[in-house]
Amino acid sequence: MQPLLQPDYKYKRADGDEVYCYGKIEEDSNFSIVCDDEDYDGIAADIDATIYNTFRKVCKYLEANYRADIAQIETC
Repeated sequence: MQPLLQPDYKYKRADGDEVYCYGKIEEDSNFSIVCDDEDYDGIAADIDATIYNTFRKVCKYLEANYRADIAQIETC
């Protein structure tokens, strides 16, 4: 999937595909998640943005604890 807008960060997934990340992470950020399988798209509101304060950390956390097919993350 090619992004329509230039992402703020690109994360290389374990399978070689990329996750395109948009926005700025703040202390109270939630994350809108888009997966290759759209049945799993949604909002992550339980990620501690004081610990996971970079898109690299957020992507690694979600890849390990949610799904490996995340395609896009946006702060909200």
